[in-house]
Formats: sequence, structure tokens, C-alpha cells
Amino acid sequence: MAMTVAGTLLAFDDTDSPEGMCTTYLAALVIEELSDYDLIGLPRLVRLNPNIPWKTRGNAAICLAFGSGTGPSRPCGDLNGTQLRCYAEGRQCDPDDLLRRAAKVLERVAKFECDKTNPGIVASVRKPPQSLYWRAVREVVPLREVESVLRETGATWKKYKGGRGVIGAAAAMSWRPKDRTWEVVAYRSPTRFGTPRDIDSKSVIAMDKSTRMTFNNYDYENDHIAIAPGSPCPILFGIRGDSVGELLKARPMIKGERPDKWLLFMTNQATEDHIVARRIASLRPRDSARIKARVVSRPVTIPGKHVILRVSDGTEVDAAFYEPSRGFRDIARALIPGDEIVLYGSVRETPRSLNVEKMQVRRLVRDLRKVHNPICKNCAKSMGSLGSGQGFRCKRCGAKAPPAKAEYKAFPRAIKTGWYEPPVASRRHLHKPIRRMSRVNIDNL
Repeated sequence: MAMTVAGTLLAFDDTDSPEGMCTTYLAALVIEELSDYDLIGLPRLVRLNPNIPWKTRGNAAICLAFGSGTGPSRPCGDLNGTQLRCYAEGRQCDPDDLLRRAAKVLERVAKFECDKTNPGIVASVRKPPQSLYWRAVREVVPLREVESVLRETGATWKKYKGGRGVIGAAAAMSWRPKDRTWEVVAYRSPTRFGTPRDIDSKSVIAMDKSTRMTFNNYDYENDHIAIAPGSPCPILFGIRGDSVGELLKARPMIKGERPDKWLLFMTNQATEDHIVARRIASLRPRDSARIKARVVSRPVTIPGKHVILRVSDGTEVDAAFYEPSRGFRDIARALIPGDEIVLYGSVRETPRSLNVEKMQVRRLVRDLRKVHNPICKNCAKSMGSLGSGQGFRCKRCGAKAPPAKAEYKAFPRAIKTGWYEPPVASRRHLHKPIRRMSRVNIDNL
């Protein structure tokens, strides 16, 4: 199925809260409401800047396209026992009708009581420029600028409370994938919302081990089902991957609670679209950056069991490996001054640091450690250190010796060059797992 689709665009964002709801679930409800139209192309789930402080949860926006489908169609979901199909292409429909009807659904289910929830919904026959997506996934974009872009696009929109959801909705609408993944999301029956999920962990492990193109299914280090969210939202589970065909086969492999609905989304998850290569001197708070650096001091474990590593590319910054990353901290602890690394992470303002989300170890130096101070030729006694890099002096006769005169031993390194990442449960939605870094998407959808 071709990537290019027509249809009239409808996008929305910022309808959930930490206590419930999910913007992807609103997609299912809106598709049901607009069932007299055809779905053109797959629903799109677009994650935006993960460092936005006022995000409700995963900072995801949704874009759908509706119209009169033409050509072949294929299954892309099930809504209460009715198969949902999407078309590769389609004729456009009335955006005002989409906006009016979808807004009623949003108003019924959005979590307006949450201070951070500021919904927005946009309809348009044209896409905003793709530059809007790239800004929204990497920066903080003011609402007034987005509304100016939407006016130029000819879009119509509706905003609630502060209306920040218009920003995410417009950005999702402007997304034109360079890289993309897919996710099949299964939803719970409304009678089960807020209750513990019943998912058989053995079936998740079996699915993970029998599929090649899925990722982030199970956290073996923490014995944790990663496809299930931790919040009381409508999602039962979501399986992510690089193959639509494999995802559709993987969904029924999960045993336990029976889903009420499911949808297949095209997404920007696991693409690292938010990451920008930067020098340390140019890092700004809330940036997501990739830096090449050299370790300049041995790692330190601070209260909370976080590991701090000082690195430099001419300018120095602390790289932080937090306790939830578990064994990932051990990689940081194994680094020594002189090692060359590439760090991926987000920039914290206070204290200024790079919170590390992935790392490539490019070059390891020899781990030479002093095992004995030099022996004084006059007194045959061990000399005392004058301080780091300042050499040695005999306490008896005052004779001096340079640092090179000490006896050193090379110790084996506990790590190798290569890529390292935290366990699945500690990864962000946009984090590109090592498992897919060399992959090529095998579907053209």
C-alpha cells in the first residue's frame, strides 16, 4: 500500500491525563463516530518533544484521514467486532463536518479536570509544512505561531482551556516520515478501565522470541511486561515493530484479557527524530542531543545510586545515568578517562547535565594503574607521592622522581566497544533500540 494518501485530515492532542484516557483511544472513538466515511491510510500516532514539562504522559498526537476510499483496502483494526479497513487513496470530504462531529466525541471523553490537559483538534484538506513537525519534536513551539501556520494552510480548529493540544495536532498533521515504525494497540472493555490488567507474561515472552521485527516487548532485566502501560488508561497492550504483517500475527499471540477493540498505527516511535547532533557548548535545556565526547574523570555514584560521568569535547558537562536504568549504570562505571564515547540524551537545566538514554563506546584506552611508588636509589625506601601528576619524593633524603618511575600494571577492561542502552522499561517512546538500528522497514505502507 502506497505511503501517499489523500483524504481530509483530522488531528487532535492533549486529551488524556495521568489518571486515565488515552489520545489513541479517542482515535478509535472518532473512527466509530465517522463510520459513514472511509479511513484513508493508517491512523498516525506521532510522538513529540519528550522534554516538554507540561505533557500529560507520552506526548503523543493523532492524525487521521477521512474521505471516500478508492482502490484496494486492507484490514487495520477491529471495533467492537466490526473489521476496520483503510484505503490507500481517497477523495476528500468536508473538514467542517469532521471537526464538528469529532469535537463532540472529544468533549465527551477528554480529561478536562486535569490541569495539564488542554485539548485541541484541527481539520484541514492540506498538510501544514513539515518544518512544523521537526520543530515540535525537538523544540518548544508557541501556540500563536502554530495558529498562524494553520491560517496559511486553510485549516479550521477548536481549542479548549489553554489550547496547547492544537500544537501537537498540527505537528502530527505535518509529519512526513523519513523513518517510521508501526504499533498495534489493543484496548480494554470500558467495564475494566482502572482495574489490573490480565496479560499472560509467558505469552508475551513467547511472542517476543518468535518475532524478528518487533521490539520493546518484555524487560528481561526487570521481569516486566513492557507492552502494557502502567497508567489506568484504556490500553490493554501495544506491540511495536518494523513489519505490519508480523504485528498483525503477533497481536493474537498475547493471552489473557480479551481486547474490546484494536487499531494499527503508523508511528514515529523508535526513530530518534528528536535527537540533534550538538557540541556541548551549544546544549540548551530540554534539548535532545547526540554528542561525541571523551571521558575526563572516573565515574562517581551519588545518593540515589545515580552515576555521574564527566565528559568533554573541549567543553565539559556531567553525563547522568539514573538509577532506573539499572545495569546501564554499570557500563558508565566501567569507563575511565580517555575513553571516547557518543552519548544520546536530554539536557537538564539544573543541575546542568545530559541525562543519558543510549551510548556508543567508540574507543577504549588502556587501564594503567599504579601498583607501587618508585624506590629511592639512595635509601632503598618507597617514595611518597607529591600529588596527582607531580611525581614523587623520598621522605628521608628528599630525592625526587617523575611520575613515569612508578610501577604500573595494565588491567583488563570490563566492557568492549559497541552500543549500550538501558533496559526496556527505562526507554522513551522515541528511543531507537539497538535491535532496530540496522533494520530497513520491510513494508511500504
